[in-house]
Amino acid sequence: MLIILAIIIGVLAGLKIVIDQWTSEKSRQQRRTYYRDSYLKSDDWKRKRWVVLNRDNHRCAYCGGRATQVHHKKYAHRNIGREPIEWLVSICDNCHKKQHHT
Repeated sequence: MLIILAIIIGVLAGLKIVIDQWTSEKSRQQRRTYYRDSYLKSDDWKRKRWVVLNRDNHRCAYCGGRATQVHHKKYAHRNIGREPIEWLVSICDNCHKKQHHT
């Protein structure tokens, strides 16, 4: 009887781990979708992008070339759009692709 109970507890614990991982991945995907489809098109992002590019004189932080994009060095995982300006740098297209390994 104890062996069966131990097996059931083990199975339930394993099931909980799988469900927690699935839930975490689902939340991550929802945040990523919101970030790409909504936040990067928002007026808030456009203002923040403009501030960063002007702060850096439109110069790439990595190669010194002409920057046309803004790169997040870190992301605010729970509060998208609440990242401090210090987490953002101006960057050229080539260096941005290198940063994201594409």
